[in-house]
Amino acid sequence: MRKLAVFLFLLLPAFFSLNSSAQVNQSQLGERDTLKMSRDSILRLVRIKDSLLILSRRDSMAMSHLIQNLEYNRDSLFGILNEIRYKRIEDSLNHLNQYYKSRDFNRRSKTTLKEFLPGIDEDSVKASLSDVVGLVYDDTAFSPKPRLLKSSMDRLLEHLNNDSTWFSVINSKDMAVPFAMKNNRTDSAAFFVMNSNNDSAKVYMKSIDKHTVYMWVGDDLKLQHLLKKQGTPDGIPIQWVGPQKYRVARRPVPTQAPKLWTKRAEFLFMINQASFSNWSKGGNSSIALSTDVKASANYAKGNIKWDNFFWFVYGVQKAELLDLRKNQDKIELRSGLSHVAFKNFNYSIGGSFITQSFKGYSYPNDSVPVSKFMAPATLQLNVGMEYRPNPGLKINMSPVSAKFTAVLDTVLIDQTKFGLKEGQRIRPELGAQVLVEHKTVLFKNVNMSNRLILFTNYLYHPEKVDIDWLLTLDLKVNKYITTTIRTNLIYDDDIILPLYEVKDGKKVKIGEGKRVQFMEILAIGFKYILY
Repeated sequence: MRKLAVFLFLLLPAFFSLNSSAQVNQSQLGERDTLKMSRDSILRLVRIKDSLLILSRRDSMAMSHLIQNLEYNRDSLFGILNEIRYKRIEDSLNHLNQYYKSRDFNRRSKTTLKEFLPGIDEDSVKASLSDVVGLVYDDTAFSPKPRLLKSSMDRLLEHLNNDSTWFSVINSKDMAVPFAMKNNRTDSAAFFVMNSNNDSAKVYMKSIDKHTVYMWVGDDLKLQHLLKKQGTPDGIPIQWVGPQKYRVARRPVPTQAPKLWTKRAEFLFMINQASFSNWSKGGNSSIALSTDVKASANYAKGNIKWDNFFWFVYGVQKAELLDLRKNQDKIELRSGLSHVAFKNFNYSIGGSFITQSFKGYSYPNDSVPVSKFMAPATLQLNVGMEYRPNPGLKINMSPVSAKFTAVLDTVLIDQTKFGLKEGQRIRPELGAQVLVEHKTVLFKNVNMSNRLILFTNYLYHPEKVDIDWLLTLDLKVNKYITTTIRTNLIYDDDIILPLYEVKDGKKVKIGEGKRVQFMEILAIGFKYILY
């Protein structure tokens, strides 16, 4: 009993102290105060078994601090502490701290974004970055806008996800090909990859999305240098097989279709000009223009050859104090068919037709024409042999040659000037003809061609041979410019020519006679050859 009395004596001061503190806070504790609770800590203390009855470490005095912690958590003071903590969160100091953090973040964002803006050129991100920077500039210390900033940054990230990536592909020859990668967009390009041996392969690229590129090699792969590996005789197996094991089927050898026709066209425009101004030695200015067209179409198949030739020449000249006059006019058509007889000799049959296209005058008398189309005109048919030792030489010998000279307009043209009688329009002749054609290269870019025609009439003065010799010398300057020298010598015993003399500075006709006709032309011109 003495020990129980001592225990109650020690417990009473603690009880009164708790009671006094509970009374002080009674107005603030409310319904959850310890004094009003039916299961107060004091009542639980009374029900705790005394240490005298249970002598162990779980004595009520040893468990007192645990009981106090338990009651503290359930006490109304814990709610007051939570309320104070909540109010501290919304304290002005916390607002000031949040302001400083927002201001520092805005400053850092503004500086970082401004560093990358100059490097972006017309990109889809630039607009979003500008909005973000504008938001940072407009932000204030007392009214930060973290939600707007977050929205702008989200939009920026969305644009970054859809933004394009540009790069260039460069091969060993420093040839660059630009390429773009972007979501929801397909781009393709082609480039060549090369090695040190200049082997090239064409590679194609195609963008699948922003992070994927599909590449393949083209079907037109070409290798100029093939790698060769030298093998040893020991590494090559040798197996002898009888010829009966393999049979090769006969196949016809493909042959190229023979070229039967050889065609050529030559266009030549020539000009000859002389000019004098206050020349003490005298002289008259003059200019001459001429057009020369030659065309040939030759057929060859087996032992048969067919040659066709067309020639058109027309020229005019203008001298000082004189009118425009014609100085050249010729239309010539030749055709010959030959068949091989023996080495270099062919049987031949052919014909020729020669006339002019416009009226011609015997100047200075320009009122009465002396020639025109089909007045005169010469038609000749030949039968004989042809000798061709090489491509540059051809000799045609025709022991039978029929020549017809025609002047169809005997009213306007005097036919007697061309060997025809009065009232005669066509004059036939029977004789022989020799035609010699020769072409050679004298020097580099200097070509010479000759054509000589000899004809004799069996029926009338066979000793008087008609001569027609044409000499052409071409000096090639370049592919299109050439200088041409041409001479033509003609003698026909049947043609009567007017004879002139110069008296007192004028040409005066003194009579008519048979003369050698000669023409010489030296001109520079534009020449084009078509095959």
